[in-house]
Amino acid sequence: MRHFDAKLRQACAARGDRLLYLRPVLTQMPLPIQRYDDPFLPFSKAIINATCDLVCGYLFDFAAYLTLGAAGAVALERAIAYAGADSATITILHAPLWGVDFARAMGETAFNVDAVTLVRAEDTTAYAAEGVGALLVDAVDFAGGAMRHADLTLRLIGDVVVYAGRGDDFAEQARAALLG
Repeated sequence: MRHFDAKLRQACAARGDRLLYLRPVLTQMPLPIQRYDDPFLPFSKAIINATCDLVCGYLFDFAAYLTLGAAGAVALERAIAYAGADSATITILHAPLWGVDFARAMGETAFNVDAVTLVRAEDTTAYAAEGVGALLVDAVDFAGGAMRHADLTLRLIGDVVVYAGRGDDFAEQARAALLG
């Protein structure tokens, strides 16, 4: 947990307090991406490429990725690895999880996220043992566009940016929406 806290503070100091919520939805995908058999990974990579210098990290929606079943789980794992490849970008998986059964799956041998959203505070110890930070789901305010962690409040930005464009320039439109 301390590692996550330090990494989050460092990412915020370097790139600001914006956290981009990636929630791929097939019916909202840009037309060029809909042509792929498994569109979630190329979509995620394009959005990450266009925005990585403008956000402190990404909040990945577990349920949204799993709508494609195993292909979605693979896309999620690879998108997390892609976003976190620079070792400075925060990766958070929004499940939200209840209990400790998924702790190993979130660690470095599987999804390898910096943090997860949890329902119960008593589960944080098991995730910390795997090197994974925890954010209680009540710290995530999707309607208000904020996520709280300790004394930090991150601006949570989602669909309005991610789905700003539907054409070939969708990634550039996402970047422009984030800047605007």
